[in-house]
Amino acid sequence: MGAGITGAGIARDAAIRGLRTLVLEARDVAFGTSSRSSRLIHGGVRYLEQGEVGLVYEALRERTRLYRTAPHLVQPASFLFPAYAGDRLPLWKLRVGLALYDALSLYQSRHRTVAAAGARALEPLLASEGLRGAVVYEDAVTDDARLTLTTLQSARRHGAEVLTHAPVSALGRDDAGLWVGALGSTIRARKVVVAAGPWTSERLLGETGRHLLSLSRGVHVVMRASDVPIRQPLVVQVRGERRIVFVVPWGSRTYLGTTDTAYEGDPGESGVEARDYDELFALIGRVLPSAPLRRERVVSAWSGVRPLVRAGKGGDGSTVEISRRHQLIENADGILALVGGKLTTYRAMAKEAVDHVARGIREADPSREIPRCTTHLLPLVPGAPIGDDERGDPLIADLAARHGPAARELAARAAAEPGLAERLVDDLPYRWVEVDQAIRFEGVHHLDDLLRRRLPLALTDPRRGAGVARAIAERLVDARGGDAAEVEREIERYRAEVARETGDEPPAI
Repeated sequence: MGAGITGAGIARDAAIRGLRTLVLEARDVAFGTSSRSSRLIHGGVRYLEQGEVGLVYEALRERTRLYRTAPHLVQPASFLFPAYAGDRLPLWKLRVGLALYDALSLYQSRHRTVAAAGARALEPLLASEGLRGAVVYEDAVTDDARLTLTTLQSARRHGAEVLTHAPVSALGRDDAGLWVGALGSTIRARKVVVAAGPWTSERLLGETGRHLLSLSRGVHVVMRASDVPIRQPLVVQVRGERRIVFVVPWGSRTYLGTTDTAYEGDPGESGVEARDYDELFALIGRVLPSAPLRRERVVSAWSGVRPLVRAGKGGDGSTVEISRRHQLIENADGILALVGGKLTTYRAMAKEAVDHVARGIREADPSREIPRCTTHLLPLVPGAPIGDDERGDPLIADLAARHGPAARELAARAAAEPGLAERLVDDLPYRWVEVDQAIRFEGVHHLDDLLRRRLPLALTDPRRGAGVARAIAERLVDARGGDAAEVEREIERYRAEVARETGDEPPAI
């Protein structure tokens, strides 16, 4: 399996149930889709139009469970969804849809409708011309890469082994059972679950993996919050399509996204093109006309590839209408694969996969008892939540959003060595103690692992972390016993990764 959010969820569930579990990941934790999403935990309002009521219900149930098990990583927010003259969905349809959304959440939250003046009071940046009003409803924002990492850390606490930068060369079955080729050797396994996201293919699954997925590329653009100072997440209708885009506050930044275009090729090579900026700026500029949405004001950008389960052959090449449902499939060798799905529903998807594995084990050995799933009950990070009084400490406040209860331990370490308490960049909440933590305990192999997925300076710092990258590379290489030449290789690797993903010139370091 891989170390994206799906593989992390499976590993955690299996380990908690007492199954001996090994995760093999070709690159880094959350390298693919799981660090390149829209960073939302949501039911998916637009899926109601597609008749995906069951999917929305499941996603809203999982959203509620994540509020309990990962409260520091999944934060509720009020989303503003305006309706303009000429929009495909008028205000009355939004009200009807959100009423159903409320019901599917079992009224954990309730939407409200505001007139045009009320919408402008909530969000003064909104264009006034043609504005008919808006609905306000609840969904949640998250840190996708950190959610994945934290889920894997929980799996490890329960006994799972996690190996990154360990690509699987082949899978199969022989007379002795299932085998996995990795790290130059053959690993025997009772059950194998492939959770490779957009890399799920014929190479891993044989004929079962042929034409299994349609890939969709999504791009997000990061701006300074001072340029796009919206007060809450904003939903924007794409005219002429059954699609929406988001504008989301992110501390001292705001991000815009996402595009949805068919993609072919290596999912790890997906990048941002000039037309992606043009598309997002045009879509969002229609409702935020005063925002300086120009290329020279961009802080950074990211591109990711969604693995969508193909409904059939043919079609117009569009990925907009393809369902975000998942599938659990099994090939002729008995190798399972969990494909498709949404970030929000990763835990439920993992439960389904581990339930299937558990049934197979019990059929082979009726005396074997495997507990039921409890991942919806156990917090990802043990310990009491950080209280409001503790957040009065700026250091704790910066750390709590990523580390939850573990922020106390990191703050104590930083207090003992004052240099660790300093911010890496003045207007961003990342501290040097987190660099130390990532190198020592979070499985960092390369500089881009740290600056893109552990601490997203590549996405939030206009210099893409250039001011601290060399010092971090030196610490990283020193920790593993490398030399100055290795530091330079790490820096060049990082520059190439940033340039590939953003489509910009690499930062000078």
